[in-house]
Amino acid sequence: MSTEIKILHASCCSVGSPIKRQIEKIASNNNIEVNIQELSDLSETIVYGTTIFPSLVIDGKVYDYKQYHEEEKLLSIL
Repeated sequence: MSTEIKILHASCCSVGSPIKRQIEKIASNNNIEVNIQELSDLSETIVYGTTIFPSLVIDGKVYDYKQYHEEEKLLSIL
């Protein structure tokens, strides 16, 4: 079963972020299957009820990336 992850960026920021690569690396190193989408369009990000960017939506729950940017913390929410 794959963990569904959405990376929410501010509309000014592009996709293809280092955050995606970081999550892919952690997932690969820990044999976790992930499906990652990056969203930056306001109409797509507003649905998650956050204005803090970047944010992560993991299996429907929103996390402030700045609080979970360290490898151990990211792994704990994957």
